[in-house]
Amino acid sequence: MQESTETRAARALAAVVLAAVLVLLLGSVRAPLIDPDEARFARTSVEMLRSGDPVVPTFEGMPRLVKPPLAHWLQSLLFRMFGIHPWLARLPAMLSTLGSLLLVAWVARRRFGNEGAAWAAAIFLTSPLVVVTGKVGTLDALLAVHVFAALALDMAEPNEAGPYRGAAVGALLGLAFLAKGPVGVILPLLAMLAGRTAASRSVVPRLRAATSAVLAMAAVILPWGLAFLQRIGEAGVQSTLEQEVLDRYLEGTAHVQPPWFYAVVLAVGFLPWAAPLALALVRVVGDRRSPAARTALYAAAALLIGIGFLSLGKGKLPNYMLPLAPLVPLLVTWELGREIERRHESMRGPVLLTFTLAGMTLVFGAAAALPRVAPYAPIALTGAALYGLALLVAFWGLLSRSPRRVYGAAAVAAALFLMVVSATVFPRVAEGRSCRTLVDEVPALQSARPLVRVDVRAPSLTYYLDRVPELIQVSEVPARVARGDAPLLLVTEKDLRAVLGMGIPLRLVRRVGRWSVFEPA
Repeated sequence: MQESTETRAARALAAVVLAAVLVLLLGSVRAPLIDPDEARFARTSVEMLRSGDPVVPTFEGMPRLVKPPLAHWLQSLLFRMFGIHPWLARLPAMLSTLGSLLLVAWVARRRFGNEGAAWAAAIFLTSPLVVVTGKVGTLDALLAVHVFAALALDMAEPNEAGPYRGAAVGALLGLAFLAKGPVGVILPLLAMLAGRTAASRSVVPRLRAATSAVLAMAAVILPWGLAFLQRIGEAGVQSTLEQEVLDRYLEGTAHVQPPWFYAVVLAVGFLPWAAPLALALVRVVGDRRSPAARTALYAAAALLIGIGFLSLGKGKLPNYMLPLAPLVPLLVTWELGREIERRHESMRGPVLLTFTLAGMTLVFGAAAALPRVAPYAPIALTGAALYGLALLVAFWGLLSRSPRRVYGAAAVAAALFLMVVSATVFPRVAEGRSCRTLVDEVPALQSARPLVRVDVRAPSLTYYLDRVPELIQVSEVPARVARGDAPLLLVTEKDLRAVLGMGIPLRLVRRVGRWSVFEPA
């Protein structure tokens, strides 16, 4: 009987991995690159490939010092091997997300067995924040897999394991630094410190392990770091750190949000698991003396300290939280295991999850009737139907006192709905936030005529045209037209009235979505 249970759990885990591959691939191959970040990353990698310079990335010919180059190294390598294709720009992020899922399953298997591994992987896969960010070709998923790999090595082995494990952790922290800079080291170290403290483990590592970790991290970072320092100089490195690290965190140069921003991200980005997660965070405190709760204590402390660190910064985006996302399924899986063991005493987790399913059914059903949601009404109705069916199964699970049925119904509904969204909504949203359709429908843009962007910053235009158009402000339009070289002017809706009101004789070439292309009359 035990062998049969283990076999079913192994098959369930294999099914989850296959579902993850499907969710990540659906819509990602044919969807265009999204402005601004995804297209900017891809174009920067194209320029790195052509320049042969792996040290200082450039975008539209100018140095781009905002982030370290690990994502560009991977994208440019794929472009060199297989050609320049948009879906290849997404491949590192998708593989990183799949790697994070496997790491979640690995940690859960060591702590909760094969069944726990399957549940943790399923919960990770069905978290919207994970899927949405994992399909986009930026650096967040790449950072997340290295951060969580370091945490996984520390979490899965409670005892000191000598210099080799320390060297592995150091190398992973070095790669996380090359993905996103100092936050790739600070965030996991804070999480390790909090997790070890909560799990009653030694906070200070042995000297040999710490030394090997530092040396490994230095071996990963320094070859590029020293070359970068030589290229842009000490003043350039200092200015980059001040502007892109300190100013962004302390002053919020962009994306300024209130301190409670990540509480909302946690509640929405991890539906339908937000309620069981909150319950796990409360219950783990009461079970803190139980040896079985040590992994949950580690995950809870690491998650909370990470959210606290991110919340103190002024600049905030939902994807900044992705490196902490693998901790969520570990906590929810622990809560599920607790419910299974004590299902005759309490069913609070399944009850809360059932209420969540009911709420999602009502929200999607009501959203389908809103005029603004009309283009996506079939998708909303599909969500209402899927979560409504899951709600019926969850009621059956409550009546039979089976937490597995309740959690399983939620996981299946969420997985199917995310597949539908990936195949339909993701490509449509990408089309609306990309210039690929504009380039395809206006052949004149691909001619040798000068192309002038009027206060338009759309990296996808540069990527799909494979050239760098001129960029001017609205006030410079009369002087630019007066040069007499018959330029094409690209104008967005927000500047259209101002440009037409200048009295310049212009002829509309084509209007595509929010873009208008003009030429001198």
